[in-house]
Amino acid sequence: MPGVGSAIDVQVGPQAQPGGAVILVVDGLGASYVYPEHRAYALDGSPLEGAVLFNLTGGGARAVDVQVPVPETTKSHSVLITGNSGTDPDNSGPTIFDAARANGYLCLAVLERGDAMPVLQEMDGVLYLGDNALHGAEPIPGFRAGAPPGLRYRFQVWRDRFARYSAPQGEAGYAGYNAWALDAAADIVQNLSGQRFLMLVNVGAVDSAGHNLGADGYRQTVQALDVPLGRLVEACRRNNVLLAVTADHGMVFPSATGKGGHSAEKYASRPEALRVPLVFLGPGVEELNLAGRWSEVDIAPTVQSILNISSKMTLEGKSLPIREDFNLHVTGAPVGLELWRDGERLANGSAGENCFRGLPRGQYSLKAGGKEWAVLVNGDAAMDLAGKGAMPGSSKKILGVILILAINLAGIVIIFRIWKGRD
Repeated sequence: MPGVGSAIDVQVGPQAQPGGAVILVVDGLGASYVYPEHRAYALDGSPLEGAVLFNLTGGGARAVDVQVPVPETTKSHSVLITGNSGTDPDNSGPTIFDAARANGYLCLAVLERGDAMPVLQEMDGVLYLGDNALHGAEPIPGFRAGAPPGLRYRFQVWRDRFARYSAPQGEAGYAGYNAWALDAAADIVQNLSGQRFLMLVNVGAVDSAGHNLGADGYRQTVQALDVPLGRLVEACRRNNVLLAVTADHGMVFPSATGKGGHSAEKYASRPEALRVPLVFLGPGVEELNLAGRWSEVDIAPTVQSILNISSKMTLEGKSLPIREDFNLHVTGAPVGLELWRDGERLANGSAGENCFRGLPRGQYSLKAGGKEWAVLVNGDAAMDLAGKGAMPGSSKKILGVILILAINLAGIVIIFRIWKGRD
């Protein structure tokens, strides 16, 4: 029996627990080009045509307005993995991969461009391109000591397949460059059965297409993402893996025919450069479109929350309220604490500290010693009952009767004044 001051976990409802997670970063993919709520415009005011990515916007939890602090690749990747906007890419400090490894997760990456050495050093296994060349480059595999032998084999297989994917010229080569990373990630997910992991995947040809092919080539390269993205989505679904899809920045075009940019001064403040997609798909995630203004710094705490990864990281961001269920952390609880909803007692707690897990959204009541506290759960919530006043149920009923009488009396007075005014 827990004593006063002890902390207990109380599982109220079932909680979906992903077996792992993939964070997919599509370099240069602006939400203005793929979200139905937004529209992209060139600097000269020309409207720009977008692309339909059903496998991005057709399901899961989608945040409608997410912006990056800085629309620049290396900096943005560091912000994403730390949850802090002021992160130095060369000295990032604690990351979600540090937290994941401390919680028994294998840390992996398939990276096509844009990552500083500290990001590579976070990984137990990494397959990365050392330059930004679309053709002729060869992915480099790297591993920490103790990496699973099967993982080494899969990485070497996909190293050897890169040339075939990227060999075509023109837009087909850009599409193949992206498809290689997405298909490699899908295959790795399929072959990590029973191993908890967190994998970062970066595809780079959308950004290259924006810089080199202009607005139409950019749109075509974005559109070509849909089929290989669908293969990754399906691999994650079959293997109970969370998939988070986002970008490091968007893309701005000077006109409908000009080549694009994102970090130069004339581009960096535009919504087409700053606004990125953010979609979570998989176990434990609600199907919803989330309104409000969100930031790239919110991605790390959201991933940690869904995976239930404990961490000592100091995060600037906050978790998006997209889970199917949430946790209610109660401190300062008196003896005999109970959790109620809709007239039904759901769970018993203890004196001191409690964490009620697996709570769907809604209004709940905490009861103890003849007192009652109302609490709304619309995300992970915390409540300190120490010294917090609460009204006993009988007193609440008496107050309700008094309020009703007061309202009725006020109504009688108003009617009387109207009647008297007619004389």
